[in-house]
Amino acid sequence: MGEFDKDRETSQNNEELRDENRSGEIRFRQDKKARFLQRLAGISALLAVIVMTSLITSTIVARRIYENALRLDTEGNILQVIRMNIENFTRDFYDRQIIRDIYARVAGSLVGVSRDPLAFGTGSYDGVLTGVVMNGSGHILVPYSVIDGYAGPIYVKTAKDKDIVLEATIVGKDKSTDTAVIMVEGLEVEPPKFGDSSSVKVGQAVLAIGNAFGDSEKGTVTFGIISTVNKLISTVTEDNREVKVYAFETDASVNRATNGGVLVSMQGDVIGVNSLDLSEDFNGGFGAAITINEARSVVRSIINTGQAIEPYMGITGNIVTEDLEGQTGYYIRRIEPESTADRAGLRPTDIILSIDGIAMTSDTTIDDYLKTKKVGETVTLKIMRVSEEQTIEATLYGTRVR
Repeated sequence: MGEFDKDRETSQNNEELRDENRSGEIRFRQDKKARFLQRLAGISALLAVIVMTSLITSTIVARRIYENALRLDTEGNILQVIRMNIENFTRDFYDRQIIRDIYARVAGSLVGVSRDPLAFGTGSYDGVLTGVVMNGSGHILVPYSVIDGYAGPIYVKTAKDKDIVLEATIVGKDKSTDTAVIMVEGLEVEPPKFGDSSSVKVGQAVLAIGNAFGDSEKGTVTFGIISTVNKLISTVTEDNREVKVYAFETDASVNRATNGGVLVSMQGDVIGVNSLDLSEDFNGGFGAAITINEARSVVRSIINTGQAIEPYMGITGNIVTEDLEGQTGYYIRRIEPESTADRAGLRPTDIILSIDGIAMTSDTTIDDYLKTKKVGETVTLKIMRVSEEQTIEATLYGTRVR
């Protein structure tokens, strides 16, 4: 092969190599562009999903706001503005549907109570109160004022039979807790779900519910929190002895519409019974509700004896931790004569470590536990006397409540 032919062959090979390189570069660019377009399509699809989700969410929120918003009046009333802000605040914490559902479940177990059978149709809270159905036998817990100084018939109206007014009989009363018990034969209204009020905490959200007209469509519900647990309130007994009762303090409104009704947790459990009379001792518009444990204890005593009698330990003292090796105990400072503690042989300076195995965690542990017991039952007390642990069996004696 000549020199010229070799040069021409080399030139052709170089040209083919350049063509191959250009072709590879073109394919690389095309592949890169295709990958870019695929990536762009994926991002566009994701953005479309986000936009659609945002539109759906904003539509739902806007509809909810429209359904629940309070409109300003033509004069731009500042009270409406304040109310709307409060409504928005509470809505942020609890969906209103939850409140509606709880009200629907509880209101049917509340009844309207009055001395006048015609009062239920007046639309006025004068003369009507709320009662709580306590069991399947027709016993109803009502405010003491319903029967105070009155011996005539008591009338009841239920959400179950809106056109029927029933007559009740008086079973018993307890002025100190602002309660009384009446009974309607064949009532056939289920009681609400009762919770354990000893587990309630400060700051817990609650609803105050009333049904004074015996019509769920005309009932009342207010929202708030537990401001104080175990609030001591000074009150008097039927024979004018000054005593103290434990109650919940709440900023949920306790007024004529919710008086005698119930305080309910956001799980729908009844934890207290609203008392407008006891609320008068509070400042700043706070309301009082006796605990449901207290209320049920009073109801049991009234049903069994006609008066409010409950087991009573008869001790005064406070919680201590000193020299108990990590335990907590109730230090007895004073013992009332003829009380359960006195008859069981307890002494001042004794330290109660437990009752029926329940450790002392607060000043109210013993009182709370005794609300679950009956007069005549026996409890086991573990105590520390001087430096020696002892076990004492104590038969529960009763006293008229407070």
